[in-house]
Amino acid sequence: MKQLAHHTWLTVRGPILALLGLAAAYALSHMVDGFGWQAGLGLVVFLATVLLVGVLGFRMHPEDAVEEAATAIRDAAALAIGLVLLTATILTALTGGHTPTTT
Repeated sequence: MKQLAHHTWLTVRGPILALLGLAAAYALSHMVDGFGWQAGLGLVVFLATVLLVGVLGFRMHPEDAVEEAATAIRDAAALAIGLVLLTATILTALTGGHTPTTT
């Protein structure tokens, strides 16, 4: 049981770090005006949050914290692209390849 809990923790800590970093960057984007500032400071806040929570909270090496968060984001992006492609395929099959029109 202890081994299962440890394995589960090792599996979910990357996505937890990524979500915390994204939440912090998203919260900052509402306080800052201008896309350049939002993007630049958002990246800085994301990395700072991942590093602080990973190193101080999860007791990880800094490079491991960033790597696990990046892997979680890459996996989420791949899943999202896969879902979009699956949805497009299903909709094309249901509509017979025709675009519905409204009159």
